[in-house]
Amino acid sequence: MAHKKQAGSASELAPVRRHHPALVSHRHTLAVAYWFGLVGTVAFACTYGWHSWVRYQEDRHARLALVATMIAHATHEFLDDQRARMAFLAAQLRQQSAVHRARAARSLFGRYLHASPAIQSVGLLTPAGRLVAAAPVASRLLQDLQKSPRMQTDLRRSARVPGLSIDRPLYDPQTKDWVVPVTYTASRSGGGPQFMIVEVLGFRDFNRILPRSLLIPGLAIGLLRNDFYLEARTPIPLGNLQALVARAQTGVLARTLAMDQGRVRGSFDGFVSADKEYRFGAYQRVRRYPLTAFADIPRRQELFTWWHRLVEIPFFFLLAALLFSALAYYRIQLLTRRWEEEKERQKTILRSLVVHDPLTGLLNRSSLMPVLKRAMERARRYRRLLAIGFLDVNDFKLINDLYGHPAGDTILKELAVRLKRTMRGTDRIVRLGGDEFVLVIEGLQTPDDLRPVIEHIRTVLADPFIVGELALQVYVSLGLTVYPLDDEDAEGLLRHADQSMYAAKANRADGWVRIYEPRGAGGGGASPLPAHED
Repeated sequence: MAHKKQAGSASELAPVRRHHPALVSHRHTLAVAYWFGLVGTVAFACTYGWHSWVRYQEDRHARLALVATMIAHATHEFLDDQRARMAFLAAQLRQQSAVHRARAARSLFGRYLHASPAIQSVGLLTPAGRLVAAAPVASRLLQDLQKSPRMQTDLRRSARVPGLSIDRPLYDPQTKDWVVPVTYTASRSGGGPQFMIVEVLGFRDFNRILPRSLLIPGLAIGLLRNDFYLEARTPIPLGNLQALVARAQTGVLARTLAMDQGRVRGSFDGFVSADKEYRFGAYQRVRRYPLTAFADIPRRQELFTWWHRLVEIPFFFLLAALLFSALAYYRIQLLTRRWEEEKERQKTILRSLVVHDPLTGLLNRSSLMPVLKRAMERARRYRRLLAIGFLDVNDFKLINDLYGHPAGDTILKELAVRLKRTMRGTDRIVRLGGDEFVLVIEGLQTPDDLRPVIEHIRTVLADPFIVGELALQVYVSLGLTVYPLDDEDAEGLLRHADQSMYAAKANRADGWVRIYEPRGAGGGGASPLPAHED
């Protein structure tokens, strides 16, 4: 009743308060101040964001321009060194009169290749493009390239210009990869070309002149010919290398270079055909060579970095300040409750991370021994069997090497999901680390009760694992030991299960599961299950 009376008196006073002039003036002033502050904050935030974006673009352009300049300088030094080496080789050919002697030229080329392991092949050609000698002997590489119409066109162009020239990348059917021919034209004393030396570098070997120490996430660096053919690029795009090097580039960099051919350095901003995305970059022409060094980065990454570094914190700080001033005590209390909830949530997360694996959500190594010891106690109390399994993914390192660690993480997460779907509610799955898992299977009456569990595991793991657009077949090895038939402590049980797993991995032809046989039972090793259970 007291609450009802209090509510009634408040309702009776509400009309008076609503129409009180001072209260109305106060609310009006507060509203004006709030909207004025809101508009001012938005205007200030827009101005600050625009100026910070302009400054960030200038700074990023300066950094990319510096990277492009360093690439151009490194390329210039590499090509000058290559020109000096090939000029020395040409002088040796003249000195040993090996220009028209194929055997002497091949002997000289053999020593030259031994000193230059990055070169796949080297050959001597006449100004007309006829192959005189090559090393390795009878190199199919140069013979096949010599038949290429594009190679013949480049050779005729190189014969007219003495010195070093870099030809367009060509596909080598022998190595099934792309190569970069480098031609050196030696002139006669009276003028005119005397002979040509052609070196063949792998496209990936030629990429080594790009300083990889400059790479940051998202950054791409490379070299583009003046006819817009891609000569080198790091990182190499996956799956579309042939489409990139087989034709002239048509992206924003090619259009920028075509519009202003006399410009030594500059920037570009637009759609890059190599990556098929909108990028921002800088370029620098290589001195004395028909190449342009470039460095570019995705625009979306630029926007994200700009927002995260320069805008996000000030923007939310101003917005929070305005909300605090408008909502006063109510907002303070609300944020206080949110902070407390967030603090509790973080505590819950931290407590969970202590005993759970962050990748798969399974129990981790630190929780294994307590879980296993409690399971052993229950097995002794209720006179049940306890199976401890050690499961490992076969050739998991090969999966990481072929498809990358993100693909391996995807497989591990899917493997954890399938195992959890397989096991009962009383069982436990623990990830020790890497691709190793421990299965704790409780409540077994006889060892034969393991058969349906193992069969179920085999069934759910038989389906391919989907990683992006790939469907990978994953195979595992499982080692088991049964307590108290194997009357060891927790560490001994894990060791025996591990030994059984390695026995299964070493003898896959006999099955993917091994069960440890205690020495007292006439064993002391790991035995396979019957064939129909595999």
